[in-house]
Amino acid sequence: MLRTVVDRVRRFRRSEGFKHSLAAPVRFSLHARQRLNRNVFAIEIRENSGFFSVMQMVLFILKHCEEKRLTPQISARGGLYGDPEGKIDWFSALFESVRASGDVKLPRRVRTSTVRDLVQLGLRQRHEAGLRLQSSSDLFRSHYRPVAAIRDEVDATCAKLDIGQSTLGVHYRGTDKKFEAMTLPWADFCRLVEQTLALNPLLTNIFVSSDEQAFIDFFRAWPFNRPVSVAPAKLLSTGDMPVHFSGYPGLEIGREALVSSLLLSKCGYLVKMPSYLSAWSKIFNPDLPTTLAVPPKPDAFWFPDSQIWIEQEQVMGGKAA
Repeated sequence: MLRTVVDRVRRFRRSEGFKHSLAAPVRFSLHARQRLNRNVFAIEIRENSGFFSVMQMVLFILKHCEEKRLTPQISARGGLYGDPEGKIDWFSALFESVRASGDVKLPRRVRTSTVRDLVQLGLRQRHEAGLRLQSSSDLFRSHYRPVAAIRDEVDATCAKLDIGQSTLGVHYRGTDKKFEAMTLPWADFCRLVEQTLALNPLLTNIFVSSDEQAFIDFFRAWPFNRPVSVAPAKLLSTGDMPVHFSGYPGLEIGREALVSSLLLSKCGYLVKMPSYLSAWSKIFNPDLPTTLAVPPKPDAFWFPDSQIWIEQEQVMGGKAA
């Protein structure tokens, strides 16, 4: 009984509604400050969460700027992926702008606001329901792309591991994801991969990415009758502790997460569990055919996986009809 009560309290404290209420004063102050910039929205992110949770913040900022016709200035320092002193802008270390800086005349003084959680922006409640995969991909890619060193690394890895249109990409996120998504036994997930291969005979090899070494070992031992290559990630989780809380160098964790997502985006088909990392593969490549093995839980039914699941259900419903 006590454990049930504790679990309910924990879920409530993790809920968006609770955090949104607590963050109201910070949110009002932030937007008041940013209105002084007139046509610029300058945000420095110092979030202590997963890499692609931060990328969600970036996407919402870009959506806000698109709606309000503002010029985004986004940086990310400290947190899990930067240095403790906050000197390194790790977002700019991994992404570059695709827009010429001289295209927009900036005010003489730009006031930058620091955010430590998405609720401090207050943008999810406004934009979440309207996000779509193609338009979000177009929006993000119209502003940013991975830096040249990342793109070169991805291309080299694709050539080395033969990743391309004949590759089935597989992503299994474990550890703490059980709090946000339905779970699926490893054997059932492997059978789903088998079914996908049977329905898509042009897929001749498999590329698997996961944060759990035990799952990778299990997956490689499964008789798929296809060669299996593994994402070249050196930093894996320890037990139930997510990789981004495992004490590894922050910038390297972020780099590996980004490279893994981009490699999955280069595949010809993707089978995945709920995860921002592999969901963002659809942002990098919205044409990537994708099967989401199970849905996110109702209280964590967030974009992009929410939209991937909805579109998948619509397709399956159309086939049944």
